[in-house]
Amino acid sequence: MKFFLITIFTVLIANISVADYDFENVYRFDNIDMVKNNDGSNIVNMTVNGFTKDSNGNSSTSKCIISLRNGVVKGNCVGTDQDGDIEYSTVERDLTKGNIGKIMRTGGTGKYTNKTSTCEYTVILTDFKIGVGYLTATCKE
Repeated sequence: MKFFLITIFTVLIANISVADYDFENVYRFDNIDMVKNNDGSNIVNMTVNGFTKDSNGNSSTSKCIISLRNGVVKGNCVGTDQDGDIEYSTVERDLTKGNIGKIMRTGGTGKYTNKTSTCEYTVILTDFKIGVGYLTATCKE
């Protein structure tokens, strides 16, 4: 009995540390605009349109408004999945620290109502000349 309880406990602990879901996203940069700041740095704003498929079987299209200042990407996104449910999120990444950033779901409608998550994403490919990219993410709810 003791062995059985230890085994169950170990399995539960192992599952807690595993991601709740993963996703892949392809995206396109649109409406890129830039101005110089008074300190000589560039401020860039853009729209990023994407398509996501997650390990839970959901797929969605998304639109993000992104700002890039002093090497830090920040923005807000809205996505609509195959059921018409809406997911709201924020995105952050410090470009000086590499290709890893965070996406945080802040809520939504339907299956996303009162559901938050934090995802660590990795940019796999980006080409600013043609304006496309691909990333993967691992998320915890």
